[in-house]
Amino acid sequence: MPFNLHPTLAKDSLLAVKVGSMQIRLMDDSRYFWLIIVPETDATELHQLDSDLSNELWGLVRHLGQKLKDHTRADKINNAAIGNLVPQLHFHVVARHKSDPDWPKPIWGAGKPLPLSEADQALRLATVQSWVGNL
Repeated sequence: MPFNLHPTLAKDSLLAVKVGSMQIRLMDDSRYFWLIIVPETDATELHQLDSDLSNELWGLVRHLGQKLKDHTRADKINNAAIGNLVPQLHFHVVARHKSDPDWPKPIWGAGKPLPLSEADQALRLATVQSWVGNL
């Protein structure tokens, strides 16, 4: 069965790169450097992933979290797989700063996203692509 990305993820994020069976997407919100990893599977819960997909996902979460923290000098990297509004399994990796508009509260559902400019989109997409070039 072909993989279909949930319409909300397609609307709110941009495909940065595909690594194995994972899509790495950039959230279109200039308030945060926010990545979403989407396993191309019909699983809706983390515990439904087989060992290979689970290892692939956790490897990307760790790798991208470290790259994001170093690149943005984040105070904290937030990680989550909530899925209440978008049931398709997806994992958030977000750089947070004490100076951001919602610190220290969670960002999900907080405020209105501010779309990235075309220049910032291009820069962030290229940055994320460079982080996975050797994987």
